[in-house]
Amino acid sequence: MPIPNQAVVKPIIDEIQETVVTIIHDAWDDWMASDFVGVWRCKRSRANFVWEQIVGKAHAALMDIDGVHIIEGTETLKFLMQDQVLFRFKKADDAGRTANVSTQMALAFHNHEQDLFGLPEVQRVEVVYKLNKLETAIQDVCVVARDGNRVAWEYSLLDAGEAIAPLPMPEPEPVRPAANVVKLKGASDERKQRDK
Repeated sequence: MPIPNQAVVKPIIDEIQETVVTIIHDAWDDWMASDFVGVWRCKRSRANFVWEQIVGKAHAALMDIDGVHIIEGTETLKFLMQDQVLFRFKKADDAGRTANVSTQMALAFHNHEQDLFGLPEVQRVEVVYKLNKLETAIQDVCVVARDGNRVAWEYSLLDAGEAIAPLPMPEPEPVRPAANVVKLKGASDERKQRDK
């Protein structure tokens, strides 16, 4: 199977876009409301907490949607939509890369020539959240396709529903003749003589 095709993936993921964004934001809110913020020292602990909240909420929200199958195993959950798109939830850096331990399964997920779960024709992508610079809030939620270690493409789920509003343009100022703006050297002397 070649690298995932965004034209195939996007309309399928868009069907659950709002649900996915809500799941991730709610999981982050659970973290911020927990007693562990500022106490746990390791970012990995925070990522594990948020991931557990995400997959728990995703399991509950997506299990009854037609065309969604949940694949459990190897200490993760994967979601198969319409037998075409397989995705998992992860935290990513600004470039859209996740920090997976290099297990055979993790490497295989991004090697699209390798068959996984007997599903050779599925598009394998990740739904990721990215934090702001201070790691105090979610900055973006994206769908990312990888080809090995390289990010092949990504798009934001937060931007997908927003309409682009044009910025208001300033009113143009009336054009003034150059004579009223530019003062030539000696012009006041000429005007005085004309006014006599």
